[in-house]
Amino acid sequence: MKKYNGIKFGTDAYYGNEMSSFSYLDVMDGKIKTTTWKDAGTTDNHQITFHLNYNFKNGTNLDISSKAKFGDVSMAMSAVSGIVNNVDGKYYYANGSAFTGDKVQNRWMMYVPGFERDWLTTAIWKGTSKNLRHNWRLGANFWYNRAGVQQMNSVMAHEVKEDPAELFVKNSDGSLSDASVYNPGSGEYYDGHEHKYALFASDDWTISKRLWMSLGFRFEYNGYSGKAALDTDGKTNTRTLNWWIGANGNKGGIDRFTGDWINPSLTYNIRYTIAKGFGLVGEYVYVRQRPNLQDYAGEYLPTTAPVNINMGRAGIFWNNKWIQLVSQISMITQTNYKSRSNFYHVLTKDVDGKKAGEEVSATIPITYNVQTVGWTTDFVLTPFKGFTFHGLLTLQNPQYKKFSLYATFPDGVTDGTDVSGKVVTAMSKVLIELDPSYSWGKWSAGLNFRYFSKQYINKTNTLYFNGHWESFGHLNYAMNKHVFFSLNVVNFLNQTGATGSISAADLVTDTSKYKNYLMSGSYLRPFEVSLSTTINF
Repeated sequence: MKKYNGIKFGTDAYYGNEMSSFSYLDVMDGKIKTTTWKDAGTTDNHQITFHLNYNFKNGTNLDISSKAKFGDVSMAMSAVSGIVNNVDGKYYYANGSAFTGDKVQNRWMMYVPGFERDWLTTAIWKGTSKNLRHNWRLGANFWYNRAGVQQMNSVMAHEVKEDPAELFVKNSDGSLSDASVYNPGSGEYYDGHEHKYALFASDDWTISKRLWMSLGFRFEYNGYSGKAALDTDGKTNTRTLNWWIGANGNKGGIDRFTGDWINPSLTYNIRYTIAKGFGLVGEYVYVRQRPNLQDYAGEYLPTTAPVNINMGRAGIFWNNKWIQLVSQISMITQTNYKSRSNFYHVLTKDVDGKKAGEEVSATIPITYNVQTVGWTTDFVLTPFKGFTFHGLLTLQNPQYKKFSLYATFPDGVTDGTDVSGKVVTAMSKVLIELDPSYSWGKWSAGLNFRYFSKQYINKTNTLYFNGHWESFGHLNYAMNKHVFFSLNVVNFLNQTGATGSISAADLVTDTSKYKNYLMSGSYLRPFEVSLSTTINF
């Protein structure tokens, strides 16, 4: 893996100065509009909070917290979305001269204006038994949420170089217009409300000097309803509003949705002390979830099958004056994990105005299970005054389960594969943290090392990034209680590397076409030194 055209990570700008604004296709009225990044990222929030904490004469305590929020939030995001070969005569600079470079960077932009009206209240009554062996809690949640979102996205083009210039296409009359593709796959929209009423209880029980247990449960009723731009027949690819014509020219419609569910959850902890400072620990957590409002913003109705999360772990603990250690084996499973995936396909025949040999994409909802089995050891050493060494080692095997990836394209071809048993993308099997630190007088210093082993780029596990270290350091000086100085160093090992994905490669088994493949994504922070001063009044 190497840099393209000598672009320097973290120091060279990769978003041109001329691109201070962007255009989008408004899903509410179908008009193309332009906004600045500043205006697209505005937030206006108003919040009222109430808190009551009362101690009863019998030693119990009642805590009530309530919050009302009224917010209008706009969010804007930008990310590189793929590099393609230039087509001679297709792109032009703003001054009308032809672009003759080899590569063109597609940049994806998303604009999401929305609103939120919340009223959240939680009440907890807690106390301790007379024999001091039970610490109990009883509580209730009363949560109401009213929210709506419109999501518009577009893809524009620019050069693949530092401080790139935006590229334009030429119209039939010789004028230029930006090379944006509006709402590819169409936009998103929902407007709805949800309410959650829950009762919960827990108890920490000291059974004996050696045995301690904690048990808790939560029983939630979740109801919601609203309207969204849905494709309920599963045959079209619109995801559009009935008064808006999407990029593909099809008209969509607004559909109402509703649902109500019971979601239980449970936690259990146990600790048994074998000898002073040494013993066994165990934990089990179960959580059930259902769709929320944002799940209805997509092209298809979401699955309403429950998401069941199970986490169990067991191990040992060891504590004394110079070490605190916990080592555990764990297993985590989650069913019906919801996501959306992009599929790419080269057409085998002319269809829907597109030519054979042209690449098309499809975005579909996918549902799958995930599972990981791992071993984690976390320890803190304090061998002498002022010195602390924290270490963490995790060995894990995160895998997809019951995961079939298939999509049908306009030419009638169905492509896909079963990736059950493959390692989850962007997840490492080995994680290491090493954090030595030392303090003396008004000074303190420390180092932080993070290791991430190989991470797969695509779901078939045929492409991957090599493992890498991330390193940080700091030197702090507290002159007095008001003035604090800090010297921070990032990546002093000068590691290089990137993270990201290749959407078109999710189903790839033959990796030959990706040799010397040019891709864009995120990068490791480069070597950096900063000095900060904090003044407290």
